[in-house]
Amino acid sequence: MIKLITLLLALVPQILPAPAEMQVREGYFKVDGDKHMEFVLKPSAPIPAEGYTLEVTRTRVKAVASTEAGLFYARQTLAQLEQDGKIPCVKIKDYPRFRWRGLMVDASRHFMSVEQIKQHIDILSQYKINVLHWHLTDDQGWRVEIKKYPRLTEVGAVRTEFDGSVTKGYYTQEQIREVVAYAAERFVTVVPEIEMPGHSMAAIRSYPELSCDKQPVGNFSVWGSPDIVLCPGSEFTFQFLEDVVAEIAPLFPGRYFHIGGDECRKVRWEKCPACQARIAAEGLKADEKGTAEEKLQSYAVRRMEGILAKYGKSLVGWDEILEGGLSPNATVMSWRGEKGGIQAAREGHDVVMTPGSGGLYLNHYQGDPKAEPEGYAHHYVLQTAYDYNPVPAELTPEEARHILGIQGNLWGEYIYTDYMRDYLTFPKMFAVAETAWTPLEKKDFPDFCRRLDAACQRLDSLGVAYHMPLPEQPGGSISQIAFRDSAVLTFTTSRPMEMVYTLDGSKPTAESARYEGPIVVRNSGMLRIASLSSYGKLSAERTVSFEKMDPIPALHPAQLTGKLSVRHTPGAFTIPHDIPLNAVWTSCELDDIRRIPKLYPFHANMQDPHFFAAEGEGYFQVPQTDAWSFSSLYDEVWIDGRLVIDNRGEVRKNFRHDGMLVLEKGVHHIRVVFLSNVVGGWTTARNKGEVLMKQAQNETWRNIILQ
Repeated sequence: MIKLITLLLALVPQILPAPAEMQVREGYFKVDGDKHMEFVLKPSAPIPAEGYTLEVTRTRVKAVASTEAGLFYARQTLAQLEQDGKIPCVKIKDYPRFRWRGLMVDASRHFMSVEQIKQHIDILSQYKINVLHWHLTDDQGWRVEIKKYPRLTEVGAVRTEFDGSVTKGYYTQEQIREVVAYAAERFVTVVPEIEMPGHSMAAIRSYPELSCDKQPVGNFSVWGSPDIVLCPGSEFTFQFLEDVVAEIAPLFPGRYFHIGGDECRKVRWEKCPACQARIAAEGLKADEKGTAEEKLQSYAVRRMEGILAKYGKSLVGWDEILEGGLSPNATVMSWRGEKGGIQAAREGHDVVMTPGSGGLYLNHYQGDPKAEPEGYAHHYVLQTAYDYNPVPAELTPEEARHILGIQGNLWGEYIYTDYMRDYLTFPKMFAVAETAWTPLEKKDFPDFCRRLDAACQRLDSLGVAYHMPLPEQPGGSISQIAFRDSAVLTFTTSRPMEMVYTLDGSKPTAESARYEGPIVVRNSGMLRIASLSSYGKLSAERTVSFEKMDPIPALHPAQLTGKLSVRHTPGAFTIPHDIPLNAVWTSCELDDIRRIPKLYPFHANMQDPHFFAAEGEGYFQVPQTDAWSFSSLYDEVWIDGRLVIDNRGEVRKNFRHDGMLVLEKGVHHIRVVFLSNVVGGWTTARNKGEVLMKQAQNETWRNIILQ
């Protein structure tokens, strides 16, 4: 009997998310439209809300649910079960673990078309996600029409990047109604987010009187948290917020309204007469729970909650809204780990768990950042999101009842195309869906990976991109290898997957050699390698060149000063070749190579940027003759006249283009090129300016020390 059940399960098309209970039987039901299919809505049925029962025999299909949503989800399961016009005979009892099963999309940083949002809603609903959190405003863009304040979209919805390109777009109120209605038909509730009191520079750029300074501000096209925020000392701020809510609230019939509340820098409140007057008038005093300015943020949040209540809405905010105290009716999204969610639940607040450390920031890397396309920052593989349990062990059963559910967040800073948006969303969002729906004891990551293949094939049929693990090297991927006698090329993938490769320069195919273990090379050449899915699809390929070389001889300079000779010139340049031949250079010496990015002052708000180019050269010590790896965020790093690191034209936030050389023990020459500018929203002046080195077989990086 066990063998029969195993065989039957293997024949069943794989369901995501996994149902609470499923029995598989012999035989198939042949689909003929809705003939012999019965969908019964029975409000009195002892079935949890959104749950359903489903029985498929050889002669009929019957689904029963206590809600319309339950019948909808039964249909989604049937659609996943159907293959070649047949549905396997099964008996399923299914219901969600959590009632908040969400995805946040950020349309503020990079605009997302109505068509793209609808496509996401289609896919989300098929996998029983029921909340779309729509991030509509931030420092970089205001994306919703407000008729009383037309400059919000005339000015705030248009952003000129530092390279001169323009990012723009907003949703009319009619378009929002269209999206909300489309989602409702698929049992997805759309929750709007209008940021306050921080992350509001798009609004302030449109209406400067919203800030403490009341001064015009420039275009904000970088990522981060500026200190220009809304002024809670001004009554105009709250009148503006109420006017905005008055127009937005009717567009979203759902209960919840997200107000952000995160990363609000309060330095200007400390000096603002109106804010200090408000602090005095409200008797806000610093204590063990927070500063007076943190209490002022709490005051602003409570004022916003009162505004929302007038329009029948409940406030949701990121966990910073806990600072300085919080009204009991607010719902908290815990994003900075679980601490905020635990505190909120213990204080009686409802909580949605969405920590980046739990793998729930979908814009984070899904594989090795040195192998993947340029992304946000951190690295959390698919299994991290799958294994996350939204109910912290520290909570009592009573406190745990406040955990409404889980949400994946797709922040848009480095999402320049629809392709990248989909690539980052899927399949990690499927892991979030299963965690949100499936009972904890039913989760099984290897089985999930097996079932994931069917979901990915469905995405292929829709023309939707998704992440396939790339071959990556343990300890950090590198695409240019140098060695003296031989090198060992070792690869793995972020989730189990076959790999195929070639060594003759040809493009790998499904019929190419399978990677079965480390590859030893003894001569110069090139390896091309790709991952291969169980259904025959190849990932993007990685190319790794390897060069056999004699050690580059050490140098014997006449004098070693321990200094870096530097020259710099003002100007915004994208690549070194942009620097004009007649540039006027200023020379200096530095005792630390890391100081180059700080030659000119830098302010996080980037209102008065001081862009420049710099070149520096000096000497460093190699302690042993060996193959050495180098890593840096500088635009170019040259060792002994050879270009070993080339980051030109990229977002230089993550170390991605390491290089290698075989060097003789002794002193060697280094030259670096640095461009202070903004690429893709990242300000290079934030970089540490390190040049790191390590022996090829050593995992410990160290800073280059000038000689």
